[in-house]
Amino acid sequence: MKCEDCRTLLTGHLRGELDEDHRADVEAHLATCAECATEAEGARRVLVLLERASEEPMAKVVNDLIERAVRERASDIHVQALSDTCVVRLRIDGMLRDVLELPATARELLVDRVKLMAGLSLAERRVAQEGRIQLRAADLDLDLRVSVVPGVLGESAVMRLLDRHVAIPTLDRLGIAGEPRRRLDELIHRPNGVVFVTGPTGSGKTTTLYAVLQELNKRSAHVMSVEDPVEVQIDGVTQIPVNVRSGMDFPACMKVCRRQDPDVILCGEVRDRETAEAVVALALTGHLVLSALHTPDSITTMRRLIDVGVPRFLLSQALNGATAQVLARRMCRECRKQHPPTKAEVAWLHEAGVEDVPAKVWRAGQTGACRCHLGHIGRMAFHEVFTLDEEIRRKLTDGDDLREIEELAASRRRSLTKNAAECVLSGEVSVEEAMRVTAFVPRYGKRAEA
Repeated sequence: MKCEDCRTLLTGHLRGELDEDHRADVEAHLATCAECATEAEGARRVLVLLERASEEPMAKVVNDLIERAVRERASDIHVQALSDTCVVRLRIDGMLRDVLELPATARELLVDRVKLMAGLSLAERRVAQEGRIQLRAADLDLDLRVSVVPGVLGESAVMRLLDRHVAIPTLDRLGIAGEPRRRLDELIHRPNGVVFVTGPTGSGKTTTLYAVLQELNKRSAHVMSVEDPVEVQIDGVTQIPVNVRSGMDFPACMKVCRRQDPDVILCGEVRDRETAEAVVALALTGHLVLSALHTPDSITTMRRLIDVGVPRFLLSQALNGATAQVLARRMCRECRKQHPPTKAEVAWLHEAGVEDVPAKVWRAGQTGACRCHLGHIGRMAFHEVFTLDEEIRRKLTDGDDLREIEELAASRRRSLTKNAAECVLSGEVSVEEAMRVTAFVPRYGKRAEA
């Protein structure tokens, strides 16, 4: 048996493709072959790890966790190593909650089982690894994105749950209405230019981009997207996954799109100067470009793009506008109660543009009478839309002070904080929750909230 044959057999065994007789041949060769002596111990460790990770009790624990996460509408499963225990938490409606605590000795088995399902190396514990799990749980076809990182106390894992066949929501279902909807419709139905969806991590930017893409996905238009990764497949849209190893990063993919005669292009996210330049170039050559950007509000989009190196005169011509959003937990109507607002809540409502603060506001309850989590069930988004007009474009081109431009833009848009205050008054969201999710939003001059 040659060493190449040995490695082939070993690989086949690790993939579960060999029977016990072939396994005995592999181990016998590894024990005697001088050329493979350095690999023998590592190979045996992998075999042991495979047997442990495949044990039925731990496999059942992981499967039960995934099914529970689906039932409770969780977006992520966290396995975290502590000093003497291992805690498993679910992110539900944006908040982490403990659901299981295991002995520290069980953590390694749990993480190994996750790594085995994701096709990751069980023997490697010194570097971060990423993989994917595709399975069916609770009558849903799931795609789990797995990330494992080494820590001082051991490896920790996070699994993000994605439904492969989830229906893409419409803009109406996302709750974008009134003036924000009118402005957004105006931006996305222009023949060219770039429109950004902004907000913090986990604020639903990708969902909104998909809804916009679905709105524009007509037979008369060629719609393309560049994503990392492609989370949901959209019929009628040419979706290109980013593959950095093969040289197909965001800028390279965007250049390829230019030669495909597109009408609308979605760039999953602008992260660097090269991607920003590619997006601006496409917008200036007659294409409508949609993308995501991590900014606290819509107006900061200008500053962020200038900071990464986009020249002002190009930005003023390419940028149509931006919409910003954050997600807030919706109060459970069965648990909520009315209370007089605190001084801090009154001050926040005044700052948000509410002149007549009501004597009582709604707060989330914790009666435990229903299936909500700490008085909340589901989430809703606060929105704002910023549109570049001719005066702002001229000021950008002329090199006027950026802070003054931002103040001018703030005076001409209905702010995200004001939208949050309206949701508070309608009883959908508590003042406490609205204050929490808008704490990072920049404050401009007095005109900003007018």
